[in-house]
Amino acid sequence: MSSVPSAPSRLPVPALLRRGRWLAGLAALLSFATPILAVNAPQDVRLPALKERTAPAPALFSHWGHNSQHCYSCHPSVFPQAPLGFTHQDMREGRYCGSCHDGRAAKAIRSMSCEACHAPR
Repeated sequence: MSSVPSAPSRLPVPALLRRGRWLAGLAALLSFATPILAVNAPQDVRLPALKERTAPAPALFSHWGHNSQHCYSCHPSVFPQAPLGFTHQDMREGRYCGSCHDGRAAKAIRSMSCEACHAPR
């Protein structure tokens, strides 16, 4: 009697991994996880003023107003994940809000009304 090695036995594959269903499962997971992770972001962030003044009110940033962007579009490359004061000159030089609001990617800051950002709400 010769000893012939038997063919390797197949391990059972979970149903989710069969026939590409894992991709649909991953897509479903990501579509539900993204809003859950975004819940930790405050809706509005009042940017700290660099100097004390009575008017205009310090700028108010709305995360939900920028919901077409992903968190990693701005954090941590454009903004650290902490409120940070900056000037209009910084924005004109393409930093902070000016990195997108340059008239190409988004409406230019100089074409917006002061109240668009410096809202008292």
